[in-house]
Amino acid sequence: MAAVGKLAQKQETVEQLKSHLSKATIAVVADPRGLSVSELTQLRRELYKENAQFTFAKNTLAIHAIKDTELESLTDSLKGPTALLIGQADQVAPVKILTEFFKKNKKANQIRAGVLDSKLLSPAEVEQLAKLPPIEELRGKLVGAINAPLSGIVSVISSPQRGLVNVLDQYSKRLQEA
Repeated sequence: MAAVGKLAQKQETVEQLKSHLSKATIAVVADPRGLSVSELTQLRRELYKENAQFTFAKNTLAIHAIKDTELESLTDSLKGPTALLIGQADQVAPVKILTEFFKKNKKANQIRAGVLDSKLLSPAEVEQLAKLPPIEELRGKLVGAINAPLSGIVSVISSPQRGLVNVLDQYSKRLQEA
């Protein structure tokens, strides 16, 4: 009877993991060894602010949860102690928090792999993702890039009118002086 209870508990765990992973915009597999409970609590608090979580999973249960999903490419990295970073909003901020956390706490590169838009990322690619500027800054740069040519066009189009207005203004001043 206890085996049935354990099986039901494992199935529930797989379903919960599937639910979280189905909403993921970014998923990263990391090795949690060497992190203290207080460090993990601090990391989880920081990630929670970015609508992300850092959760532990048994590899076999995680493999069942990602089976037949776009995260299935993470299967090979699910070996040894495993923690999953699951970001559900911004794709860069949670990864940035995780990599900075590992650096700050002097932990070796513990990132094994990641998945972004169904593409498997190597640890180096995850590190590069963490170096991107925040999404708000990227949006600002995009708006600026779109706005710059429009400002130039407006300036070019209005330039002849300004010139004509200046000539007429100078001409009217000469008439008034005479």
